Amino acid sequence: MQTNKKYKYEKIKYCFLVFFTIIPLFCVILDLLFSTIQPDPQYGDSTKNFDFSIINQSIYFSVWIALSTSVYGILNWINCHTKNMPTWITGKNNLTHIATLNLGTFIVFNLTMIISPNNIVGFNTWYKILKSILEHILVPIIVIFYYFFFRQINISTNQYFKKYCWYNLIVISIYLFYVSLRVIMLMNFLPPEQEAFTAFPYDQLNPYKIGWILFFLGITAFLVSTILISTLLNFLSNLIKKSVKKNPNNP
Repeated sequence: MQTNKKYKYEKIKYCFLVFFTIIPLFCVILDLLFSTIQPDPQYGDSTKNFDFSIINQSIYFSVWIALSTSVYGILNWINCHTKNMPTWITGKNNLTHIATLNLGTFIVFNLTMIISPNNIVGFNTWYKILKSILEHILVPIIVIFYYFFFRQINISTNQYFKKYCWYNLIVISIYLFYVSLRVIMLMNFLPPEQEAFTAFPYDQLNPYKIGWILFFLGITAFLVSTILISTLLNFLSNLIKKSVKKNPNNP
């Protein structure tokens, strides 16, 4: 009986990993292709140039989160068959990282939708609406459910904050470096008569519009909130695991 429950538990987990692999990647490919076929009116016909369509994907952090989630899904999907992936891929810290990114985008997107819906980027074509709902609402909810349902090892809050919270800044740091380098190169080497294609992906973090003080405060708040969210998720997962530990029916 216990073996049968364990088998069902693993099958359900497997289905989640397939979902994480396919759906976020589907969102990115959908937007990439249809931005070329049916361009977003916000950019006119710019993304009919497929290169611009690729750039339009690469400059938004939600796309990086989607790809990170998809990579997590496929690597752990493979691990279900091979059982030879390193623990930094299959372990709790990596899952906390993916859950943190998804919860962050869920919070930002939905708060913006409530407070200032006109500032939502790319919510004016059918494919972008579909992508946004999947990428910013459905996938994060499923990821958070997975994070708490499929319990991992306990890592104390103190230990996590001291040793592992920086994991959550890796993708963010690479993204900020990429976007910053792109802006620097555009501003210094693009001929004056040419206009850059979406130099700043988010107007709210454009230092030339909001000022450098608010820009650096925003980046700092972004990094600090990421660490706090990841630490909170780890803490809550420990609580949940502790509360069900004595239940013999849990796999």
